[in-house]
Amino acid sequence: MDTFVDIHCHPYSKPFGQSQPKSHQSPSRDNRTSIWHHDPPTLLDKLQNFILTLTRFRQADLTASGRGNVRVVVNSLYPLERGFCRNKLGTGVPADEAINLATAFGKKYIDRVQAITSSDSYCTELNEQYAFMREMDGKVIELSGGQKARYVLTKNYEDVETLVKNTDTPDVITLAVMLSIEGAHVFSCGIDNKGVEASILENIANVKKWEHRPLFITLAHHFYNELCGHAESLTGALKKALDQQEGLNEGFTQLGEKVVRALLDTANGPRILIDIKHMSEASRKRYFEILDADFGTQNIPIIVSHGCVRGNDTDRNRYHDHPINFSDEEILRVARSGGLFGIQLDERRIGSESALRHARGHINRRDILFSWSELVWLQIKHIAELLDQHDLFAWGNICLGTDYDGIVNPINGYWTHREFPELDAFLLMHVHNYMRNAPPLRNASNRLHEDEIVARFMGTNALDFFKRHYH
Repeated sequence: MDTFVDIHCHPYSKPFGQSQPKSHQSPSRDNRTSIWHHDPPTLLDKLQNFILTLTRFRQADLTASGRGNVRVVVNSLYPLERGFCRNKLGTGVPADEAINLATAFGKKYIDRVQAITSSDSYCTELNEQYAFMREMDGKVIELSGGQKARYVLTKNYEDVETLVKNTDTPDVITLAVMLSIEGAHVFSCGIDNKGVEASILENIANVKKWEHRPLFITLAHHFYNELCGHAESLTGALKKALDQQEGLNEGFTQLGEKVVRALLDTANGPRILIDIKHMSEASRKRYFEILDADFGTQNIPIIVSHGCVRGNDTDRNRYHDHPINFSDEEILRVARSGGLFGIQLDERRIGSESALRHARGHINRRDILFSWSELVWLQIKHIAELLDQHDLFAWGNICLGTDYDGIVNPINGYWTHREFPELDAFLLMHVHNYMRNAPPLRNASNRLHEDEIVARFMGTNALDFFKRHYH
């Protein structure tokens, strides 16, 4: 059986939100505070998503993951930023209802975030989220139908490899769960510009001491964190209700550069790699300069955990040309560093309006699965042809970084991890059609068999990366 890997999702987020104020995970899969609680989309959910672009159902609960052959998950911890819950709607009941409608995190969690007065609250919550994940680490639960399952938090690649090799014993399905972090505000910064450098650096050192150290951190997120500028990320009703202006499109602060060096330095503990998603273009450029100047001999890989391409003059009409996505120059930088580029399965990022209209024009399920998987394939194809044009290996950096359960609008048909086998099958069709029609790949080494190309994207590339960098 193929091993599928998702390098960026948030299976803990809804259970943790629903667990407030206790922050404890239930051992019962029927409880909403369980990471195994299965909440597949109903027809009403899908209609609500199609009309309002709201996604309240769970996309990456571990039951869906297990049934979809997802055996390695990078669970991204993310204390929700206060800017999400203190917004233009105020902090009363109407605002609470609106945010809960968009996130399904629960009103008690929203109240908690609204009450934040100090950025230390972010670090406190980060540690609570880590403890929440540890509560059910290695514990066997029973899924509907009697199948037993468990997740195991991993410390290094050796743990992942062992679990993948023995992923499905006759009795128990096992998922390997790695940790990452989204947003460096977790180190106690981003509230009223009152971050204290010594405390921030101490918090970084403490996270590096975790038994299950995060492999990487997405440095920026939706709101200003006193470290670096962010790209505009919100759309639709959320864009109207929330204010991202502070720090938008700006570059690094001096404090932010110190944080980068502290994360990448190995004198204060194992390195935590940096994910450039959500950084502004100016911040990404400056980060590359820091790598060249201070870490040029250390071969540090650049990660895009959940991103999409902007396209170029030949195909820009197919893609979402926006600073939240990535230019050809940046994609080349990722590849040359030996990094990873996770394709985000978010309708808001994955295609131009015309491409989305074309994909939406279907009713038959097979046509829906084919047309929306084509948008994923077009992301892969653009990256592959770009790398081939520059005499690089075309298929070695791409992987899945869905952002499921991260307040996203998942692409139609592929609502949850459960549909990954279908994604795998339909991508094989697209790659088969491409490779048999004289693809414009000038390097013979890039003309791989369709099975290998899709296997790399669905899991092998991520596992190879973990083998090199997760120690």
